[in-house]
Amino acid sequence: MDVLRYVDDLEDIIETSSSIPLTGKIMVEKDEIMDLLESLRRDLPLELTEATQIRKDKDLIIKDAHKEGDQIIQAAKSQAERLINEDELVRQANQRAQELMDNANAESTQIRQGARDYADELLEKTQVQLSDVIKMLNENRQELR
Repeated sequence: MDVLRYVDDLEDIIETSSSIPLTGKIMVEKDEIMDLLESLRRDLPLELTEATQIRKDKDLIIKDAHKEGDQIIQAAKSQAERLINEDELVRQANQRAQELMDNANAESTQIRQGARDYADELLEKTQVQLSDVIKMLNENRQELR
């Protein structure tokens, strides 16, 4: 992540800058800080775009899970209908069809939940990273004041 690299560079500048005795303040090169802030400002929209893409991917994953679940259910129904049409296996076919539908519904539910959990985890990680960047920027701005 370029944004985090810029934050690290800002931190390095702050840590290696000359301090003003008895004040807790430091002296920094204005142009150096301004260049880093401009780079950060330029690259931050990319990070936000990536977060948006992850959010869109979450919706796609959930949509695919629904589609796959529907296909599993449809396949189970088709197999159940074939079994019902066989005279000597009518009772067994009904039982097996119900099992297939239950399994398909359970698997579909698991796939959907897994997709939601995965998308939520990606969004949470991105949110934490962006929060850390914003927090560090605020702290650095406070120090610069």
